[in-house]
Amino acid sequence: MFSQTRSVARKFGAKIAVAAMSLGAMTMARAADADPISQMMDAVNLSGVSAKVVACGLLIVGIALAFKGPDLGKRVVKKV
Repeated sequence: MFSQTRSVARKFGAKIAVAAMSLGAMTMARAADADPISQMMDAVNLSGVSAKVVACGLLIVGIALAFKGPDLGKRVVKKV
């Protein structure tokens, strides 16, 4: 594997280095942005921290209810 990697490096050396450097630069520029949750909250324009916490809580409860919904529906049908 090392010899194969070395032969590829000899063949495409400068091109691979430029591609790796540009990929690294793009990754660093992207990492400078805020985390995805903050980006999502900013897109919805929730300005306060408490609003963001409440929105995350509602999101978590909504996901939990989405998983529990079929089970709760089965219980209701059994009781009827």
